[in-house]
Amino acid sequence: MYDCIVIPGGGVDANGSPSPWVSARLDRAIEMASSTCYFLVLSRGTTHRPPVLNKYLFPIDEASASANYLIERNIPSDKILIENWSLDTIGNAYFARQCILEPMELYNLAVITNDFHMTRTKFIFDWIFSLTNSTKDPCEKYKIDYFTVSNQDMTDEQLIARIDKERSACDDLKIKIQQITNLSQMAQFLFIEHGAYKAKNLHSLRSQLDSLTASTY
Repeated sequence: MYDCIVIPGGGVDANGSPSPWVSARLDRAIEMASSTCYFLVLSRGTTHRPPVLNKYLFPIDEASASANYLIERNIPSDKILIENWSLDTIGNAYFARQCILEPMELYNLAVITNDFHMTRTKFIFDWIFSLTNSTKDPCEKYKIDYFTVSNQDMTDEQLIARIDKERSACDDLKIKIQQITNLSQMAQFLFIEHGAYKAKNLHSLRSQLDSLTASTY
């Protein structure tokens, strides 16, 4: 029996519903409903594109879209936990652990993601969930099993591009894993260095939005 099944974020479609590949993760989680106490859905969104807006012009965060998907398929809302602060997979793991799993003492976990995303996900979750504030004593209370689902509804071109991107990200990640060996260093990296979470001035934010808009066309 798992304390919690964890489903990383992966985008929403133009209607604000989970992307097909995230739906595959959620469907697998539903199949495992009898073997978990909670479901934890992750992610506010991404820095790579603006959020989808609902009819009231409020942004739809990925975690809420995933939660709604589960509820519509008869998962009780009191079994669903929402992490809607993170903007990438490193943030998925960090905020899930620090804000929800650690305080609620949920240590026996299942993580579900797609085949194209699994190598990086496992690197990140194994890394972040092993950190303490000691460089000598890794955290050993978490037990994580990983479940892979298909790369649903991705074209060959999309899949090749995504695999190349994941491979490059893993190369960078291996360097970070060597550099960041405790929770204090991780927090400093996220909130002082990481582009998704550090403080930004208005000019840099506008430049980022302009580059996103330009890359869309």
